[in-house]
Amino acid sequence: MNKRAWIVFLDESGVSLLPQVRRTYAPRGRTPLLRHRLNWKRASMAAALGCHASDPDRGPRLCFHLKPGSYDTAALIEVL
Repeated sequence: MNKRAWIVFLDESGVSLLPQVRRTYAPRGRTPLLRHRLNWKRASMAAALGCHASDPDRGPRLCFHLKPGSYDTAALIEVL
């Protein structure tokens, strides 16, 4: 058995930095209009959770990488 093996789970997620909930006011009976500058800022995060296969005393390890914009295949390979 290979004593230096790790089990690794990789995930990538994107988020928008615009708030989803805002307070607003409108007179009764009128629909409130929410306006913003449409300045979409996006961020992406790739994370890997690793556990040592044969030595549970080492404990799990979490590594992550933040990037403005979005990931493509080359960027995810670079993270690995």
